[in-house]
Amino acid sequence: MKRQLLAVAIATATLLPLTAQAAPTVYGRLNLSVDYMDQDLGAGVDGKVWELNSNSSRIGVKGNEKLTEEFTAVYKAEWEVQGDMAGGKDLDARERYIGLKHFQWGTVRLGHIDSPFKNAEDDIDVFNDTAHLDMGKFIYGQNRLENSINYVSPKFLDVFGVNLTLQPGEGNAKNPSTGAGINENHIADAISTALSYEDDNLYLSFAMDKEVTNMDAMRFNARYKMGDATVSAMYQMAEPSNLAAGQTDEETAMMFSGSYKMDAVTVRGEVLVANHDMGGGKEDDTTLIGVGVDYNFTQATKAFANLATSNMEKTPAAGAKSTDTDTTYIGFGMETRF
Repeated sequence: MKRQLLAVAIATATLLPLTAQAAPTVYGRLNLSVDYMDQDLGAGVDGKVWELNSNSSRIGVKGNEKLTEEFTAVYKAEWEVQGDMAGGKDLDARERYIGLKHFQWGTVRLGHIDSPFKNAEDDIDVFNDTAHLDMGKFIYGQNRLENSINYVSPKFLDVFGVNLTLQPGEGNAKNPSTGAGINENHIADAISTALSYEDDNLYLSFAMDKEVTNMDAMRFNARYKMGDATVSAMYQMAEPSNLAAGQTDEETAMMFSGSYKMDAVTVRGEVLVANHDMGGGKEDDTTLIGVGVDYNFTQATKAFANLATSNMEKTPAAGAKSTDTDTTYIGFGMETRF
């Protein structure tokens, strides 16, 4: 009997450390909308289509484990799910990482992680994650980077922050001009970083990409809250790295947005203007103007509607005729988070 009790005590002592880890959090979001697009392609050609879209719906698991008084392990694995099962494709990769957090020095994470350049956007894009109106459909910068070695600092003086990602090339990069392989085998063949300031009302950030997806870019962001109203602005410049001598391929973009909350209703709006200059008189100009309204049933569930129009003017080489594409977007849907 004593031997049995001793065996039980040893087994219990062995298992106790395993049960000390906090249970992971399972979370997700389903966002689906019915969208109508009326596209004027010029020369009397129109394209009208109704769609049911899943707007970056997702499911994930995340958690942490306290290792010592100073260190905590953190982890996350997230997948995009197709709420409408378009084409039968499901479970696309989103963020996933494992990391180590120090209570004073910040967090180092390894995995497939949103770039600091992307994260610096904050909440400036009021159509974020929508199938046709997310700003990533119009301009550069919304990258989630594989092979990320990421550092996120703690808040210095409670307002300043640093986010830095190094991305090894692993010998897979290609010159965008020639298509030839580039022997990049360093720990930081691509770099994305963001510096931020944030207090109760004001958010400011500067972000930079260097050779990320063969692009160099800078982004400036500002957001200011005034009670229930929020106004935001963004300016960015981007161009391919490794351009051949004499080549030009520059993108310049500006965006202004705002929102106003009235009890359960939030009204939002956005203007985006982008110019893509490819030299020799060849350029693309894009203008997006849109408004939306959310009705929040609870903190987790809302209904929403969007109305927007875009104009894309393509100017070929000097002397050729420009072409315009005008599109009207109308959509309404529902989102729930769990």
